[in-house]
Amino acid sequence: DDGAVWVEPHFYPPRYAGQLGTAEEVLEIVIDEGQRAADARGIGCGWIVSALRDFDPDQAVDLAKLAAMYAGSGVVAFGLAADEALFPPEPFAEAFGIARDAGLISAPHAGELAGPASVYGALDVLGARRICHGVRAMEDPALVERLAADEVVLDICPTSNVMLAVVPSIEEHPLVKLLDAGVRCSLNGDDPLLFGPGLLGEYELVRDTMGLSDEQLAQLARSSLVGSGAPRQLIADAVDHVEEWLTMV
Repeated sequence: DDGAVWVEPHFYPPRYAGQLGTAEEVLEIVIDEGQRAADARGIGCGWIVSALRDFDPDQAVDLAKLAAMYAGSGVVAFGLAADEALFPPEPFAEAFGIARDAGLISAPHAGELAGPASVYGALDVLGARRICHGVRAMEDPALVERLAADEVVLDICPTSNVMLAVVPSIEEHPLVKLLDAGVRCSLNGDDPLLFGPGLLGEYELVRDTMGLSDEQLAQLARSSLVGSGAPRQLIADAVDHVEEWLTMV
């Protein structure tokens, strides 16, 4: 309904294990229902299986193996959530190595509740190609240059950044500075049931409050597609539609 052509939610299967079966059975349910819902709307869906930092890294290894089993069959990426300030990335290197070897995108959280060191760790130890949030990379100019040069995508969530006091206000959010520095950014709804806005709401917010231009909005959309695990043809078609939109506005 918000205009997405591909959705890529994070999901932690053990949260529902026991209620709905094993972690594998839970993941299969989610993949099947995601595909059913996407097909009904004529869009695509892939999943990011996420481990949690505040659990034993051995569980992350098990989840990476599970995600690898479904690589190309519903799972497109592997993530790592929870407070990066309390739980650094290094203990999760093995899990992310398994995920990358299976062809999954490395997409951990970093640079949200912790500073640039967490982003460096995600890049150097976890092989991140996408960073969930990553906004505190702005505290280190050399890191911003590296993100731009390596074409790492930052999955930006402005509303939750403000509500969690990662940034003081929407007006002071570093999104525009990141874009000006050449960093690829996508725009995302972060837990809309908790924080409020979904995808369209975030696009409207950055347009109306930060003053993003149509070209910058298109840039966000392009990066979200190119950095995703969507099929290549879907990405190509969707990027063409973004360009068509730019000629119409």
